[in-house]
Amino acid sequence: MSTNYFAFGPFPGGEPDGEGLHIGQSAAGWTFLLRAHDDLGLISRAAWVEFLEVPGVVIRDEYGREVSTKELIETISARRGANGLFLRRRGFRSALDAHPHWADHCLVDAEGYELSRRAFC
Repeated sequence: MSTNYFAFGPFPGGEPDGEGLHIGQSAAGWTFLLRAHDDLGLISRAAWVEFLEVPGVVIRDEYGREVSTKELIETISARRGANGLFLRRRGFRSALDAHPHWADHCLVDAEGYELSRRAFC
């Protein structure tokens, strides 16, 4: 089962489609997959954290439940195994390790967090 998260609030140019800005998806057994938004500079976990901490930004999951910034940051950050590597099946550290041809739409930031440039919610 997976859950998508969206941000609502004071965005440059207004809220996309009035439906919020897709933050990413949490799925059992997988690392949190962040959604990259190149036009807003949201291409790393650190950029997302800074953005989500802006006063007035509200986070909701796809079921309408409001989620605190702290809770979501913990969810995004907590997916590491005992050895410090991200939890990923078949021993790959990221999707790019398994599929290097995905480089046009998948990126890994300096901390090792994955982001997708494609819509996936």
